[in-house]
Amino acid sequence: MKANCTRRLWRLLAVVGALGLLSACMPVATGVVEPLQQQEDSTVTWQQEYRFAPPGGGWQLIDLDEDDYSIAYMKLCQDGYPCQSTFAYAEEPFGYSLDFEERQAEFFKRFLWAGRVIFEPARLRKVQLPGGEGLEAVTIGREPVLGHKVRAKIIFARRGERVVAFYYSQWRPEAAAFDLTEEADFDRFVASFRFLQPSFYERLAEPPR
Repeated sequence: MKANCTRRLWRLLAVVGALGLLSACMPVATGVVEPLQQQEDSTVTWQQEYRFAPPGGGWQLIDLDEDDYSIAYMKLCQDGYPCQSTFAYAEEPFGYSLDFEERQAEFFKRFLWAGRVIFEPARLRKVQLPGGEGLEAVTIGREPVLGHKVRAKIIFARRGERVVAFYYSQWRPEAAAFDLTEEADFDRFVASFRFLQPSFYERLAEPPR
């Protein structure tokens, strides 16, 4: 019984790690019947805000409210708990700084904190994204009590002046190897991602006509 409760808790923490990152309080979209719309070119649109190529290979969309402006996918593997992966787009990642390097330092102070994860210093590199330059942060975190580890890749980007982020995490037992092919699914998601219109904050800053 205790083991089952622990497993449910850790699965919840993985989702919370995604949804905590995605918990921005955004304005309600109106006139949207279905938030996810299939397009003729095999891409999808979300809330008429973003277009991207959805992942295949067992990735499942995490159920979010139709008014949520963030997207998250999860994949479980055959090896069972704690083997699972999550990736997402977040409108308001943890932190406040508009500088990428400062923002990633703020981010990792809160990311998966409820899971008692201790992260190694992140490896940083500049990346070129469809909308401009971004910052990639890759690190390994460890949960010492249960002997689990997590590989995390966060890509910080801009939407207007604000910092947004693409997030990926993969959980494994300490002795197991990470599956980098899943990370390639995340990279394709990021490369395909496009904003369809200015953000709410950009529209708010526009002078009245």
